Amino acid sequence: MFNEVILQKKIQGLSQYPSLNQTVVQQIGEILKTLDDWHLFRINPFRFAHQHDLNEHDVVEIFVHGAKIGLLDFSYNMLCPVCHSIVHHHQSLAEVEEDGFYCGICDINVPTHLDEQVEVSFTISSSIKSLAINPYSDIQTYTRYYFSENYQESPELEKLLKNFILKGFFALVPDERKTLNLNLVPEQFYQLSCLENNASVFIHVTSDGKIPSQAIEIDLLPNAFSPSELQLPPGNYPLSITNQTNNILGGFVMNLSQTNKQKFKETQQKYPSTVMPFLTAKMLLNQQSFRELFRVQHLPETLNLSIKNLTIMFTDLRGSTEMYDKAGDVFAYQLVKAHFKILTDVVRQFSGAVVKTMGDAIMATFSHPLDGFLASLKMLSKIEQLNETWKDKGYQIGLKVGLNEGPALAVINDERFDYFGQSVNIAARVQGLAQAGEIWVTQSILDSQEVSNKLSISGYQTEQHSINLKGIGQPTTVHKIFK
Repeated sequence: MFNEVILQKKIQGLSQYPSLNQTVVQQIGEILKTLDDWHLFRINPFRFAHQHDLNEHDVVEIFVHGAKIGLLDFSYNMLCPVCHSIVHHHQSLAEVEEDGFYCGICDINVPTHLDEQVEVSFTISSSIKSLAINPYSDIQTYTRYYFSENYQESPELEKLLKNFILKGFFALVPDERKTLNLNLVPEQFYQLSCLENNASVFIHVTSDGKIPSQAIEIDLLPNAFSPSELQLPPGNYPLSITNQTNNILGGFVMNLSQTNKQKFKETQQKYPSTVMPFLTAKMLLNQQSFRELFRVQHLPETLNLSIKNLTIMFTDLRGSTEMYDKAGDVFAYQLVKAHFKILTDVVRQFSGAVVKTMGDAIMATFSHPLDGFLASLKMLSKIEQLNETWKDKGYQIGLKVGLNEGPALAVINDERFDYFGQSVNIAARVQGLAQAGEIWVTQSILDSQEVSNKLSISGYQTEQHSINLKGIGQPTTVHKIFK
């Protein structure tokens, strides 16, 4: 049952945030009333925006605020890059596996990268609607529930899976036992996989295997099957599976022979899956509203999470010290404060986040080089406009910007997410090369075709330099961007 009264209260709650597009807030409220249970479950905000002709930035902002007030719930989904299953789903970043996680279907270890393997989705709060989704009704529903819909398999791959690889499906309530009859063909490899507990039984069919003296019993435990591996000769066998947990569990049987594996690999290469854009944990951390609304979290100080590619910006002011001396503390402080507001607003506009301020400087991060570059251009333009306001009184400030892209670690520092690593150090050093009105960037920023294209029509000039940056072991190629 959909509770429209609570929904309306939540929508009214969103109206208390002046930064949100209130027209879109009302539209989302009306849209949510019309959606079925599946479309209220694990919502991809980018797909939601596309389906309803809304601005992606507005939708993400509203969804993040909605999660804060209880309209929606976050889910951090750990995705296997091979089978695209949701191996784990967490309610907090504190639960995310730092180094990596194991996919029981693919029998591989996957390194955790916030920009690839951690999908962020939203589900309607149970106070508004309790979703009646039963993943155990059939294999299609089961796979829809436990695999990311952001990966759309090709028809050719789906046909291969349906006709040659998937051989059965089972669902067991607590203490229930079911018997599967498997006809094991010589030199084949079979696998029983349970997605809820991320476990599999591997069945090798070999002439060296011994015919079992008794019925084959398999126990489904909270975190594993027992036994987890069998070697059997060819033949027809009844396998009894017993659910030894307190929860309903499901799973399927696959024929993963070398021939099928090779067909799967070839089909996946020839007819690759279509990857729909989705919100990643990296993008969420680079979202200003998320950092402001969810600053105080129960996150361990030892937490560190890997990001493969992060765009890092450092800025600083030229002339602020002289202005304090000339204009006095009160006026200078007001001008510096106005500069901080400009920078924060611009960072937010380009889907970035201010990580911290240091004196007159800021550190900000973005998910894409183009966002950081466009933000830099906008900042210089806004500071020029600010200076126009005060130039008659003889006051002006100059902004210096440095940008770098590279890997980083997300860490907890003073109850906030911060970033650590050589890429951060390089961004800070590159900013130190800039003079007022200049942007200095590393080669990794200009390697972005989108940045190069924008730079060519921006009216700015470039100079390439090879410089020994402090603390960096080899010369770094950097580019000065200036008018």
